[in-house]
Amino acid sequence: MQGHYSYPGATPYVHRLAYEDGVRNHTYQPRPEDHPALRSDLESRTGSLSSQETVTIEPKRGPVARYFLAEINPRRTYLLLIICSFIAGLVDALSYNAWSTFTGMQTGNTVFMALGASNQPSYPDYLWAKALIAFSVYLTSNFFFTYVARALTPLRRTTMLLVFGLQTLALLIAALLVELEVILPRPEEYTAPIQWTQIFAIALLAFSQAGQISASRILGYNEVPTLSVTTILADMLADPHLFELHNPKRNRRLAGFIASFVGAMTSGFLSRETEMVACLWLAMALKVVVTLCFFVWRDDRETEKKDLEGQ
Repeated sequence: MQGHYSYPGATPYVHRLAYEDGVRNHTYQPRPEDHPALRSDLESRTGSLSSQETVTIEPKRGPVARYFLAEINPRRTYLLLIICSFIAGLVDALSYNAWSTFTGMQTGNTVFMALGASNQPSYPDYLWAKALIAFSVYLTSNFFFTYVARALTPLRRTTMLLVFGLQTLALLIAALLVELEVILPRPEEYTAPIQWTQIFAIALLAFSQAGQISASRILGYNEVPTLSVTTILADMLADPHLFELHNPKRNRRLAGFIASFVGAMTSGFLSRETEMVACLWLAMALKVVVTLCFFVWRDDRETEKKDLEGQ
């Protein structure tokens, strides 16, 4: 650098010539580290030279990495949550019809556990135990999905693919267990001894259901929790703008409720006309569709670009 006349390995004579040349041409600029007084003054104003911050240049990411690490735009993702509400109704109706246990709506399981303290109901056996398993897995999974999403950046495309990919995998495993008759492919009889293998399906479905409600919080649509119909209806009726023509939250709540109801009704017809495993395959197929949507969902970079082009 001009004005810094220090050459590694040079003799004192060479340094002296460089100094004299700089003085004659008025280009010599003493460095603080070359003069104790200047160095002391600089350290008093900026701190120790050895403690100065360094600038780290991050490696440039390729287009594929940028695409998958971008944060999606959550606008209109409530449409995917309404599909998840249908799945929740489908799965919960199946789990109750087949194993007398809810996997998503934990109010019913809470009642079953409470009744178990007085050994009620008499049938089916160990209903309180199955309810406890579903309840515990649901809570643990909710915690898991929430904190994993926070750690990985909630709205990042890869995070959403992971969250919904795990839900899809859980449904796939449950469907295979029933299809291969590891779990009885028909509803249990109330008076028959409990088939403990069914707890695997209950746990897998509770895991998947917990992922849905966590996703609704991540995407910012608390009014479409996909599971709690009681909360949806209570919030909708308590809305001070309930009867206004333009009320998006009311519309989303109503759509979520209808989707859950239709899903449960569909589960009943499928279980009666075909086999109960058909409900699981349908739920898994719909969850695959939802997961694939996040592959192509618009991210914030694309949204900003389109907004600028439209100005």
